[in-house]
Amino acid sequence: MNRHVVDVVALHERASATPEALARPRSAPREPSRAAPTPSAEELTLRGTQLWFQRAVTTPESEESAIGEREAATRLTAGPRLTALERLEIYRRGYHARLVECLADDYPVLQAALGASAFEALCRAYVARHPSESPSLNAYGRLMADFLRDGAPDETPSRAFAADLAALEWSIVEVIHAASSEPLTLEGLGRIPAEAWAGARLVANTALRLQRFEYPVNAFFQQVRDGASPALPSLSPSATVVYRSGPTVWRMDLTEPMFQVLQGLLAGEALAAALGRAEAGLAGVDPVEIGQRVTHWFREWVASGLFVRVEI
Repeated sequence: MNRHVVDVVALHERASATPEALARPRSAPREPSRAAPTPSAEELTLRGTQLWFQRAVTTPESEESAIGEREAATRLTAGPRLTALERLEIYRRGYHARLVECLADDYPVLQAALGASAFEALCRAYVARHPSESPSLNAYGRLMADFLRDGAPDETPSRAFAADLAALEWSIVEVIHAASSEPLTLEGLGRIPAEAWAGARLVANTALRLQRFEYPVNAFFQQVRDGASPALPSLSPSATVVYRSGPTVWRMDLTEPMFQVLQGLLAGEALAAALGRAEAGLAGVDPVEIGQRVTHWFREWVASGLFVRVEI
């Protein structure tokens, strides 16, 4: 079982920041095709203005949906050097840049795989489809893998591979933020009576995610972390478990029989039923060797903190 480490920095709540990408060339003020509507008295209340400003700032970045100069001027004042719309655009661009910045923080290897330009285009399309709905941005990127499978721009390279890679990286994010319990120890494992094991259920640590992929994304991930620039891989099924042990996040490669057993255990199956899942993948292997393999798997899993207790 190959294990790879992911360094974890101190956890923090992401709510706001000053993005670096605000210094874009300003476009000419955009005029609407019709006169801007005059706001009603209710719309000019503090709450009405706040709601308008929220809608204006979070509007997707497209010419069709952008606020016009006249509408901005009915709500905002111009400055000595900027029009009302240009002042609004500072906040609008900053809002979108912050969301892109958060996505880059969650998906650094995906960014490396796609290239800066394609990744930014992907992120801006994601922001347009999935505007932020929470004061915290910790979970904002959770839909990226699904978006890559159904909704990403056509020009996004290798979307199926990118979706697998995004799923792996989001598993890491989830494990970083997940609560964790005191792990089961090998000593605790040894206290379980032999006759009880067939019906025993192993309860997994909540800071654990099990993933199966169509591509060898964990190997690609590790190559990028090691400083290489690998080519995007071809189809080759793989499975990985991501888990946290103390302050450190690990990724462990799994064979298909290992995946089947671990999947059964995580689903709450008794040990005998979970082991039965691996029979097809171990067909033809000597029973003694099977026993040795399974014993090795469980020692490694327990030593790594994948389980917190055994229920008889």
